[in-house]
Amino acid sequence: MSLEPRLFCFWTGSNAMSSDRLKALNSMSATELDVIFIDKDELCSWEIKNSPFHPAYKYLSPIDRGDYLKCYFMHHYGGAYSDIKVLEDSWLSSYNELFGGDFLINGYREVNPIQTARGRGFIKDVWLALNFFRIIGCGAFICKPNTAFTSDWIDTVHKILDKKYQLLLENPPRDPRDFYLKKQVDGSRSSYPLRWTEICGEVFHPLCLRHNKKLIKTLPTPDFKKPYL
Repeated sequence: MSLEPRLFCFWTGSNAMSSDRLKALNSMSATELDVIFIDKDELCSWEIKNSPFHPAYKYLSPIDRGDYLKCYFMHHYGGAYSDIKVLEDSWLSSYNELFGGDFLINGYREVNPIQTARGRGFIKDVWLALNFFRIIGCGAFICKPNTAFTSDWIDTVHKILDKKYQLLLENPPRDPRDFYLKKQVDGSRSSYPLRWTEICGEVFHPLCLRHNKKLIKTLPTPDFKKPYL
């Protein structure tokens, strides 16, 4: 199995990208993959007629939209994905390693226990943190499409959005980085119904443990230390 070596990235908001983000976007060509940048105006051309975006998509915060799209694209299209971060290394060997073998996804090992997703309950959160070395980070990866991993991923995300759909209609995000109970300027707490990692790490990280024997971790880690305003 082989796919065109391309790298998807998204900008789902209406705001302009900062100079730091533009520099990061320009750096992504270092991967030697074909960088496909998709903004809100181009997104409709990628929606699959028989597998449309979940109807809750338009009520998500820009951050959650990005989390949804990485799942949707990796399931239906496969290839590589990255948050818009500085990338300084070639991804070709990692790409070829994935598609030349029986693995389902290639990523970078999660940076540390603190970066694992939280919100599913104390015991589950602690277990995930203790096993951080067995999972891959949510910020960049390469996937084969339509696999057991991506099917579990998108099915779980859609179940969450089905459950939260009415609440999303009634409680739209107040800012691009909104999340449940986020403290507002006026001292109140946000009613936006999704936790910070509810449709991203809280789904993705447990799936990494479930499908651990089908993961590889040879992808260079993006630069998370630079400012990304």
